[in-house]
Amino acid sequence: MSSIDDHYHLVLYIDTAKPRSFDISHRLRQLCKRHLSKSFTLEVIDLRKEPALLEQRRIIAVPTLDVTTPQSQQHRFVGDLTASKSFIVATGMFLNAENMQQNATKMKQNIINYKSKFK
Repeated sequence: MSSIDDHYHLVLYIDTAKPRSFDISHRLRQLCKRHLSKSFTLEVIDLRKEPALLEQRRIIAVPTLDVTTPQSQQHRFVGDLTASKSFIVATGMFLNAENMQQNATKMKQNIINYKSKFK
């Protein structure tokens, strides 16, 4: 399904003192698995353990997510990552999601055609 050229690299910066940090990490991993299959790496960095990265990477709030797409485009998301549609569209994952939707539509039509033969 995906080649090595289709690989996304995601870096999630969190603050483990905030209870939702683990939930965000889990949700992001699930979202990537759903739309990217295995063509991604997710690195989670706890800024409590590496505070120097705040300045080095110019992080102004957590969570912050940096995404590098297969086309070497870079995107940064700051704050609420629960708006999955925005995330999918912005990272280009919508191409995979759109293909999945088209395939599902074709399968549905095939099932309808198949059922109509037996009526």
